[in-house]
Amino acid sequence: MDTLNGTNITSGVNTTAHDKVLEAPLLNLTPDAFLHGLTAYIALAMLLGLPGNILVVIVNGRLKTPTATDWLIIYLAVSDICSLVVCGPSFILMITKLWNYFMPSSICSFHFMIMHACFIASTILITVIAVIRRSVMINNRELMSARISKLIGAFVIFLSIVLTSPSLILNKNTPSGFCYFDKQKAQLQTIVYGVYMLIILISSAITCVCYLNIVPKIRNATRVAPTENINDAFVRTRRAAIKATMCLALVSVVFVFSTVAPLAVVTILNASNHNVGVVMNTFIFVLSRLYFTNNFANPLFYLWMNSRFRQHVRGLFQRSSRNTDT
Repeated sequence: MDTLNGTNITSGVNTTAHDKVLEAPLLNLTPDAFLHGLTAYIALAMLLGLPGNILVVIVNGRLKTPTATDWLIIYLAVSDICSLVVCGPSFILMITKLWNYFMPSSICSFHFMIMHACFIASTILITVIAVIRRSVMINNRELMSARISKLIGAFVIFLSIVLTSPSLILNKNTPSGFCYFDKQKAQLQTIVYGVYMLIILISSAITCVCYLNIVPKIRNATRVAPTENINDAFVRTRRAAIKATMCLALVSVVFVFSTVAPLAVVTILNASNHNVGVVMNTFIFVLSRLYFTNNFANPLFYLWMNSRFRQHVRGLFQRSSRNTDT
């Protein structure tokens, strides 16, 4: 007898209606190998991302004179930590179908609110960072002070939570236990998601324009050598600024390809047709979880491309080692 998620699909419309949500066919049609691989991927993202982003917060928070960019990087790391702590375990429970057995509907609402809040906050923070780096490269100074940047970062986090608070009423467990949106509020859900997508697309467009404007400046600056009018210290400072800007540009590129692009594709596919085959189901399911790449990749980029960050991390561990020895 045919069954879907343990439910008899020939026993009547009322029974099958419980499982007519997107997550049900996705979980049942996606091959087990992909589900296991995706679970391992999310676990790896948590293993790398949590200590990495905590290290970013500690190192940047201990700077004697943090810049405007430093404060925004702290808030970006905090956003990634929240995403990993809340959404990582939640998605693992959903993928393994353990969620359906014991997780309450209120946690489902909280999961979606935090997930969307982290999306919005990360997008806006990355855009503000891009605007600041454009000012650094073109005008040789940051657009705002560190104090103003600190306040803006806090406001972005607060605004993102407010904007995503509708998830508390729009998302809940279905009768069969799947964490999904309330179909009775589908129209409101469409409007809310439309606002989210508009914010993300506008922010991403601004980010791309800022970094594209920087490219000619970077090309010209890399050709500059010390002369009588340009001393060696200036050149070193300028090249350090270029490297920091390139690192943050790479963070933006990864965010666009791991979060913005998959979100847009999944939204279009979900809106067009839910009754797709195994290949497309697997594609949608994997795409919708790719954003964890952004959560753990950023600290790795900082370690790879930011010499100042590496020095502070090395100093942090050296002090810790000396304290242990004494």
